[in-house]
Amino acid sequence: MKRRFLLSCALLLAAVASLPARAALPELHFNNDFNLDYNDIAGPGRAASSLTQGYRYTNQLNANLNGKAGLYDYNFSVGGKATDDKRNDLKVFTLTNLQGRASNGVHSVNLGDTFESFSQYALAASLKGGSYHFAKGGTYLPEATAVFGYAYPRWDNFYGDHVVKVVERQAVGGRLKQKLGPDAWTGASVVRTVDTHRRNSTDPLENATVYTGDWEYHPIPGLTLDGEHSWSNTAESTAQDAETTHFNGNAQRIEAVGDADPSRVSLEFERVSHEYQTLLGAATPDRLKAKAKWRYLATKRITINSGMLWFRDDVDGQKADPTQTWRPELGATVKAIGGRPNAAADFSYRLSRAYGPAMDSADHVFNVGYRDRFADFDSDSNLGYTYYDAARNTKEYTYNTTLGTRRSVGEVVLKPQLAAGGWTSNDELSMVSERIYEFSAGCGVEIPRWKVTADLKLGQNSLDRAGADNTRKFFTDLGVYYRPALPELRRTTIYLRAYTNEFRYTTAARDFRERSVKSGVNIEF
Repeated sequence: MKRRFLLSCALLLAAVASLPARAALPELHFNNDFNLDYNDIAGPGRAASSLTQGYRYTNQLNANLNGKAGLYDYNFSVGGKATDDKRNDLKVFTLTNLQGRASNGVHSVNLGDTFESFSQYALAASLKGGSYHFAKGGTYLPEATAVFGYAYPRWDNFYGDHVVKVVERQAVGGRLKQKLGPDAWTGASVVRTVDTHRRNSTDPLENATVYTGDWEYHPIPGLTLDGEHSWSNTAESTAQDAETTHFNGNAQRIEAVGDADPSRVSLEFERVSHEYQTLLGAATPDRLKAKAKWRYLATKRITINSGMLWFRDDVDGQKADPTQTWRPELGATVKAIGGRPNAAADFSYRLSRAYGPAMDSADHVFNVGYRDRFADFDSDSNLGYTYYDAARNTKEYTYNTTLGTRRSVGEVVLKPQLAAGGWTSNDELSMVSERIYEFSAGCGVEIPRWKVTADLKLGQNSLDRAGADNTRKFFTDLGVYYRPALPELRRTTIYLRAYTNEFRYTTAARDFRERSVKSGVNIEF
């Protein structure tokens, strides 16, 4: 089946390339990004670096063909990457994207990278496959979508060696969507997935069918009601030679959103049984959840945000130690403080209260932010405090501030900036403290006449922890970008990026320094 699918992609490309002469001339565009890296790593701890020593290259090429043949608009895109840096990619050459699409406004066919979204529970993942979509406006005929493919993250999962092989997950599905009037619609879908070809003896294999219905209704202007209801049947083998188990579950979600000044209110309820399984959708099994959010524009200057999230497990009464969690939150944004037009402050508080037979915790999170402009300088500061009231009794502080401005000196625009921040944690029971600090200074440069932009940043960050191997990191980062005016090309960018990182530890044997220079060119034509 995989060979037939790859052959179909090749036939699609051949069909596009052999369009009849009477068709409008297609547009063909390319984008190519080539860069050459040089990395130098030194020091006794250089094995900890994420860089590859020496010269390495990466080239990414994308082609896009679009046009019109008869009543159909078509588009074909293909892209690939080549590199000799295994930290960048395990394969020397990788097919990164492949997609062909044709549509006449009623019938649409897609082959290759397929991104059909049925609903949250049913299908919210990309496939390497194909789809067909039918939608004829002005009639009572339902929209129809059919999809098939493989849930592979990479194209070379089809043909690559064992390094990139994964469990083969085939998928097929269909969806109908029917309008019930100008203010309502309903939909139904089914998605079937089948796992085969276990790569390791411990890989689980799952075969699942998910049946889903969803709907939306606008009873009055500013109010939207929507919901989703899903049922799953699953067969699972957790490992080679393991017995296959069968189970089924269900999930429901209902949401109401009211949006009319001065308020926006949303209410959501969700119930997902502990045996519900969706392999291509998104759901948290064993979850009963209620959520409410309210944004209120009290005045032109003051906005109040509040919310409440409650959830618990043990939906089907299968656990001996169920837990439930409450997370209320309250915040406010105040603008034009003290008559200053650029001054704004944010205040927020969130409580996370979780309890059950086996645990009891209450975490308090406070945060204050302030933005303003003093003369020609923009400032942005933030202060946070978190208290974990559980077995740890830990206090955490976060703090950061930036100060920047913009100056024109002749034809040159300078954008200097200073930044400082940190994080501190104090565990009252173990008497252990951790501290992270970072200080940096940078400057952006723009020379519009020469079509040059650049940025430079240097600084230091440190990690201090009692009884541990503390760290100091000194860093510099430089980027220069030049866009020459070349009439024959749509856009060209020549760039140079360089950075250095010097790591120093309490244990000198872990010290190392890394330097990296990347030069490249990005061309569109």
